[in-house]
Amino acid sequence: MKTTNFRELCQEYGISAKTGYKWKQRFLERGLGGMEEESRRPRGHPSELSEEVVCEIVRLKTAHQHWGPRKIRDLYGRKHCGEIPSESSFKRVLERAGLTVARKRRSRETGGRLALGRKAQAANEIWTVDFKGWWKDREGLRVEPLTVRDEHSRMLLEMRLLEDSRT
Repeated sequence: MKTTNFRELCQEYGISAKTGYKWKQRFLERGLGGMEEESRRPRGHPSELSEEVVCEIVRLKTAHQHWGPRKIRDLYGRKHCGEIPSESSFKRVLERAGLTVARKRRSRETGGRLALGRKAQAANEIWTVDFKGWWKDREGLRVEPLTVRDEHSRMLLEMRLLEDSRT
């Protein structure tokens, strides 16, 4: 079917008129090379850091090699007025520049917990003793509860409030 109406032609090929006009314009501007698929990635970013800011971040990091992104950002904020990039931006810049070192992950075995490696089969066979973390009471004093629990039933047998976990 031949037609001189561009919208009908687009409809015949199953594309919208807007898409048809886009491809037509690209062909007129660049010829057959304009028909190739283009990247959909944005060419820029509205909050992209300027080259001067990136250089300053790298400069501060090389002067303070043992500092992380948070401290470098605080130092940058003291030197520069106005809007300061986010901590994640500082981290991203330092990672791209190869100025970060990944933290060593602790193995689970090196914790302060003792374990027998077996589960209780009956009540009162194994008791667990544990500090459950601290909080502040109504008077603002630190409270550290020590709990004794039956592992099989998970029943709390005793709880004592201690001044600190070294007691």
